[in-house]
Amino acid sequence: MFSLNLGETSAAGFFITGTDTEIGKSFVACCIAQGLVKQGIAVSPRKPVASGCMLQADGSLLSEDALQLQAASQTSEPLARICPYRFEAAISPARAIAQSGQTININALYQACQVAADQFALVEGAGGFLSPLASDGLNADLALKLNYPLILVVGNRLGCLNHALLTIEAIEQRQLKLHAVILNDISPQADLDNFNDLQQLCRYPVIHQRYQTHPSPLVV
Repeated sequence: MFSLNLGETSAAGFFITGTDTEIGKSFVACCIAQGLVKQGIAVSPRKPVASGCMLQADGSLLSEDALQLQAASQTSEPLARICPYRFEAAISPARAIAQSGQTININALYQACQVAADQFALVEGAGGFLSPLASDGLNADLALKLNYPLILVVGNRLGCLNHALLTIEAIEQRQLKLHAVILNDISPQADLDNFNDLQQLCRYPVIHQRYQTHPSPLVV
């Protein structure tokens, strides 16, 4: 179990972003959701757009990430509210949107991320911070519009230090608040020395998430 100090921010939500795809953003988001719920905080998760969704028997598409966020947040909000824009192709959301013949802009995703005033918004992007997300913008553009503090998830694998520092630089260039960096072990063989190296290389709190198969609460 590791912790974030929610008391240091008066924000109404977090934007969960990452250095790449398949590095554990949804896993970390679920851990944070569980931790907030444990503190009695009502959480509204949002995964506004998702690709690589599973086709269901009734013809609908299911985002497994959204399903996991729903469970971790213990919310009764329907999956269609948590993740309104879903695509089957396992490609970038922006390309999936284009291939579907639709136009879904950043403003539409921003509107999809709205939550009730008494809820803490936990918004998860798709892919890395500069990955294409909508017809007219990147994850970075949605993060800028929402203006929530960012949680940067770094997959602990070869090259992660470079990826982390490049992403931090992109976040700083947009003058967004980076609340914490989480180095997430994506395999049991992850290089543990990367944690100390990353702590020395960046000026933000760095948290080490050891490899595990099931999310456990973050105390925030």
